[in-house]
Amino acid sequence: MTTFTSLSFAQTTRDGVLILELRGPLDSALALDPVVEAALQASAQNVIVVLSDVDYINSAGFGALVRMSELVTQSAKAIYVVGLQAKVHVVFDSLGAHHLFNILPGLDEALARIKSASKP
Repeated sequence: MTTFTSLSFAQTTRDGVLILELRGPLDSALALDPVVEAALQASAQNVIVVLSDVDYINSAGFGALVRMSELVTQSAKAIYVVGLQAKVHVVFDSLGAHHLFNILPGLDEALARIKSASKP
């Protein structure tokens, strides 16, 4: 018997930054639609996508993440990706994702980067 789990996410705001914590596999082009909507609707100018609870990503999921990044960037917001598990990091490395995304080790590093970028 095969069981499928779906992607879920939690949304919080910290220091004016939208934090989207994803849980589950990122294996569908449509999986991120509600996450993208949350990012676009938020008033925050910085969005952090936490992938520490994503243990699988395929090409469709990666494509959805690229599309999300493009849409968020087009809406004059910055997007950061943090918390890559080893298996997911391999996919990102093999696809050259470090040139497409602001990838940082964790949430604290992203918040520090955002804070330092906002100083005059």
